[in-house]
Amino acid sequence: MAQKIYAVALDNPEPAVEGRLKERYTKVFKHTDTLILVVGGANDVSEDVAVAAGIKGEQHQVGGVVFRLNGSYSGYTRRTLWEWLNDATDG
Repeated sequence: MAQKIYAVALDNPEPAVEGRLKERYTKVFKHTDTLILVVGGANDVSEDVAVAAGIKGEQHQVGGVVFRLNGSYSGYTRRTLWEWLNDATDG
């Protein structure tokens, strides 16, 4: 089964979000202060990631949105992002 990768886009920089995500997920990559990528579990959906980040749920603390990536992406940015995506998707 392919890995599910989610993009957590925050309205404002919130340093605690990365820590909250790392408490729940083993593969987390902070690309910028407002964009964090996460490899979700087999049964996770976008809402689960949003709750873990503090965007939704009883522990709602920050504004933002979670997108599930479909495996297609393009652009020009730091090499570390492409390496992380390659490692996260095992190939």
